[in-house]
Amino acid sequence: MTRLVLNADDFGLAPAHSRRIAALRAKGLLTDTSLLANGISFEAAVADLRRAGLSESGVHLCLTGGELPVCAPRDIPSLLTGSVFRPHWFPVLAALAAGRIRRAEVEREWEAQIARAAGAGLNVTHLDSHQNLHLYPLLFPVAVALARCFNVPFVRAPRADDPPTRPDAPLGARLRAGLLARLGGGGRRLLEKAGLSEPPRVLGLAEAGHMTAARFARAVADLPEGDYEVALHSGDEDDVTRARYHWGYAWREESEALESGAIAAALAARGIAAVSFSALI
Repeated sequence: MTRLVLNADDFGLAPAHSRRIAALRAKGLLTDTSLLANGISFEAAVADLRRAGLSESGVHLCLTGGELPVCAPRDIPSLLTGSVFRPHWFPVLAALAAGRIRRAEVEREWEAQIARAAGAGLNVTHLDSHQNLHLYPLLFPVAVALARCFNVPFVRAPRADDPPTRPDAPLGARLRAGLLARLGGGGRRLLEKAGLSEPPRVLGLAEAGHMTAARFARAVADLPEGDYEVALHSGDEDDVTRARYHWGYAWREESEALESGAIAAALAARGIAAVSFSALI
């Protein structure tokens, strides 16, 4: 049996972006979300889930992207440049390697992010992170400890033998996806020692923001049996995303691929069940 979670990262990032994710989730075209508890559209995203009769989400832990933190800046100064997080994953890793980021402050901020989602009435079913920073060895133990503290069943951790990325992905994206998969192997050993559930395998790390219907069909064509998460970046553009996020993501194209029925057809043709994280418990 093969089960697949269609999970949208970056829920709560921006207004129109989050509305479209919520609409896809309400229609069952997405089966789960990863919510930025520090996103500017956090409250609206939670309200959209409630209107759809949904009360579950993952938390997309954040330490980067130039976003505002949940904690007061004076309580987490090593995580910030001015009053916001560092703009990209590389400066975060450089600061970690140089010892300029204090682990206690990472714990404080990530705990506040999870608590904000739980305090909004959501059942938190999984943890992952913005730009997948939680997978790095200095940070993964923090995510594991918080998952245990909040009784969160799953923490994203790809496997080194996860199905390969698309061959036309940029070299940098392929290399980073390969690195994340290797780091995920170490993370899985930590999860096992901590007594946490084995997370689903991960598809789409190199395809971030570019999972078209054709690429999705290729990704699931020869999947071995098991449980998988597709890390999607569905959504929409608005003034906020155009002004702030120059990632080159095809948010609308991913959404349209789901809305077209092509992804559902690809799953049905192979007898793959689309489920939420809670169905894997």
